Amino acid sequence: MEIKFMNIYNKKYKIKKLNLKILNNKITGILGDTNNLIANLLTNNLDYKGIIMFDNLNILGYDLNKISYIKKIDRNTFLTKLVSDEFYLKKKNIDIKDTIYLEKIISSLRMVGLDDNYLKREIRTLSKSEARLLEIALGLIKNPELIIIEEPFLYLDNKYYYNIQKIIKDLKEKYDKTIIILSQDTNLLYELTDNLIILSNNQVLVSGKTKVIFKDKEFLTNKNINLPDILLFKELVSNKGIDFSNLNTIDEIVKGVVENVQENNSD
Repeated sequence: MEIKFMNIYNKKYKIKKLNLKILNNKITGILGDTNNLIANLLTNNLDYKGIIMFDNLNILGYDLNKISYIKKIDRNTFLTKLVSDEFYLKKKNIDIKDTIYLEKIISSLRMVGLDDNYLKREIRTLSKSEARLLEIALGLIKNPELIIIEEPFLYLDNKYYYNIQKIIKDLKEKYDKTIIILSQDTNLLYELTDNLIILSNNQVLVSGKTKVIFKDKEFLTNKNINLPDILLFKELVSNKGIDFSNLNTIDEIVKGVVENVQENNSD
């Protein structure tokens, strides 16, 4: 779905004529000191004047159950004792048979790297990493059209990092989901998102293709935005006469470094 914000205004939060577009079937990153503003507007947690459109439908006529907002974990994230209870709490908004819903629960758990034995676990016994995976699984159980995820890799052990990264990419590429990532991590945003919106004081500083925005080093430096490590590294090696300009991920860079060293050693 394509989402348009048109002339959004809120006096309390000093929002004036906020206009932006989130493209269909893309991963859009939102960076800045007020990056949860978009999520709060889309989940109806913030009063405003103006129009928000989902494709050609006003948000006022849209089923908000089709939006999943996966927040950072805090003490109020989970409301029940058992993992299974937390899933069945979500079922209140889903018209589905219990047997089919159980299959969906198990599928959601396995998708994030947890098995069905977790259904019997008390939530308080979960590690931070397991609790984060549970929150992601809970966010996917409704098969939402729009997924908003805040700091997706927060608390995750390294062994789960690439799995969740793959899930996010698959949701876009295989299941045509529109995804919004709220993060202050420029490394994550550079590697994972197609488009980027940078907010400051509830206003849009810039929006566009992620790779294009991160090319403007002067702008980012003036706005005190950290450059992704990969760009800093590319700049460093380019000063050494090595061209890695066509490589876009840390893994590709590491592989390139290894190949470069091997070539020099063979010479």
